[in-house]
Amino acid sequence: MARWKKILAAPLSGALIAIVIGGIIMLLTGYNPIKAYSALFYGGLVKNWHISVINAAPLIFTGLSVAFAFKAGLFNIGAEGQYYIGAMAAVWLGLILKLPGIISLILVFAFAAALSAAWNLIPALLKVKTGAHEVITTMMLAHTARYLSPIFIRAFGGNPSTSTHPYVTDEILPNNFLPVFKTLFPNANYRLHTGILISIATAFFIQYLLTKTRTGFEIRAIGQNKEAARAQGISIGLNVFRALLIAGALAGLAGVNQVTGLDHKMFENLHANYGWNGISVALLAGGHPIGVVFTSLIWGILDSGGQYMARTTQTPNAIVEIVKGITLFLVVARYISFYLKRYWKRWNMSGGK
Repeated sequence: MARWKKILAAPLSGALIAIVIGGIIMLLTGYNPIKAYSALFYGGLVKNWHISVINAAPLIFTGLSVAFAFKAGLFNIGAEGQYYIGAMAAVWLGLILKLPGIISLILVFAFAAALSAAWNLIPALLKVKTGAHEVITTMMLAHTARYLSPIFIRAFGGNPSTSTHPYVTDEILPNNFLPVFKTLFPNANYRLHTGILISIATAFFIQYLLTKTRTGFEIRAIGQNKEAARAQGISIGLNVFRALLIAGALAGLAGVNQVTGLDHKMFENLHANYGWNGISVALLAGGHPIGVVFTSLIWGILDSGGQYMARTTQTPNAIVEIVKGITLFLVVARYISFYLKRYWKRWNMSGGK
């Protein structure tokens, strides 16, 4: 219980403070905070709860991608690009694969994860061989993937001369759709799919990998202290390589989740920013895989609730973005303060050397 309190304390306390500050801003700008927040939480937790869950699933994957890299002392800022690559891979295979559902889906997910991991191969090699910073290389490839998507869409159905929707691919085959909770939750507009279960299971798998396996131990070791890890005979290069490829695969799963579970096709913007928002939920969770599940759900509630609030109370949805930003700032500031104190203590113990 104490462990969970530690994981959830920072994001929850940050969110509460941010909600209070957001309420003050609403009062100062002529909006009713009680009415607005009532609509936000009713929309996110009751009326549109299924949309909150749908929004959370890809965030869990991209958040896990960033969090996993954090454990190795790396910053996979290019999760957005890997997300796009996963979506393109899912569309490409989903259009042609006609095997029975479960087999077909496993192959689509595996192919998308592998291709997204391969997309991170260049940053991984550059990091290991030249020391090139992964922030620069993964960001460059994120923009590359983003600008490749219109070309891909045109190649797989988006023809301006024959279609009223030139920036949408053809729909993948039905056997490649993720199952939906049609019987269990009939009021969820048939959109709530099993991707949320896959994302949560993935979070537990990543937690197991990091805490119960040799690979996870080595990745955490180089993230905490590279020199100490090297002294213990741990290969820095190998584990940096592993971490970036696994991070790429995880972000790619967000893309295949969207294609097979929700959209069944790819369009140009493809719910853009899931990759970037994955950075936020990973930071809020302190890099903890299970914490990422909770922070992604919070983000999903704020997103769907904010849209409902804007429709029903005419309160600008920008208030939700302000609450998110303040929450993130407070949580990150807390972590920065913690690490600065730790490094200051080490510096003093070493006599200022």
